This record gives sequence, structure tokens and C-alpha cells, in this order.
Amino acid sequence: MRTKNIIACLLLLFAAQAVRAQNNADAIIRVLVDQIKSHKNVEMAFSYQIGADKNLSESLKGHAWLQGEAYKTEMADQQTISDGKTIWLYLIDDEEVMVSNASEGTDNTPLKILTSLDKSYVASLTNIDAKGIATIELANPKGQYKRVTLKINTKKTELKSADIYMEDGNKVSITVEEMKYDQKLDDNFFTFDAKKRPKVDVIDMR
Repeated sequence: MRTKNIIACLLLLFAAQAVRAQNNADAIIRVLVDQIKSHKNVEMAFSYQIGADKNLSESLKGHAWLQGEAYKTEMADQQTISDGKTIWLYLIDDEEVMVSNASEGTDNTPLKILTSLDKSYVASLTNIDAKGIATIELANPKGQYKRVTLKINTKKTELKSADIYMEDGNKVSITVEEMKYDQKLDDNFFTFDAKKRPKVDVIDMR
């Protein structure tokens, strides 16, 4: 799986503004999960960088949405769309879309990460500075992410950033720029319509 394909899950997992000023990392994570589930949908505008820890790429812009088991991310050169049953990975420059079953993933969908986080990840609160910015480390020895570092403003109850460290040595750095909740989305928002893109080569991997 390409490194950027994983961003959809992690972006949307931590896209919440309900962090209380607590000193327990597990409690903070549980509040994040409950807050996301309390909304009909969530939209995040973000900037991101990818690369080795000391050699990150130029910062790019992206958007992500989560609604139940469905999610969508739009990035510079690809889109990832899922209605909860099917995943469409659209490679814009290659004019290809790869289709797979959502059930074939491990922790690659937002719902699976949300429901298994407490069991799969070990959370530790490493610091809260004078401005109320908390640093939380998430580790999952058996998962595909080596670790995740979150920066959370506990006074404003906002996620500030997330650094995802991959097993292959790459790092994905995400900075949250704006959050929106409970928007009206089209019925087909979380599906890929190949008829609207006749030049795209559809590769069905199911």
C-alpha cells in the first residue's frame, strides 16, 4: 500500500475537537473517538508532508471527509473514496482507479481504527506545555504504523498536528487547518463514478 493511502484513516481518526484537559492519554483518545461518532460527518482541511524524517517533501494541501464507515480524501495527485463496502483509489496523473473491498483491509478504514484503537494502540501522554499543548504518543507494535505523535491544544480542544512514522522509515506530517461538522453531502459523495471520467482505466482487484 502506498504511504499516502494510509493518510485517509489517520487524518479522519484524529479529526475531532473534544479533547478535555486531562492527564490520561487513554481518556483523551476515548473522548476523540466518542466525539467523531457523535457527528453525522466531519470535514478536515489540512496540509501534509511525506518523506524521511529529516527530508520531508514540500508542504501540500488536502481535504478529508468521514461519515460513518464512508470516507474520502483529496490530495495533490490522488483521491481515496470508500462507501464502507468498496474502496476506490484514484491515481489522477496515471488516470487509473484501483477498486478493492473495504473488508480486505486490516486497520485501513476509519471505523476499524476507531473501534479497535483502545485494544490495538498503547497511548502515553508525554508532555503538556504552558500553553496547554499536549503531546500524545501512540504505539502499535503489530500494526503498520510504527508510532503516531499527536499535538493537541487542550485549552481550545483542538487537534493541531499528527506525525505518522511508518515501518519503511517514512514519515507523514499532517497539520490541521480547519474543521467542519454535520454538512449536507450528496448521496453519491462517497462513491467513484467512472462514467464521469471515461479516460480512466478501472482496475478491479476484488
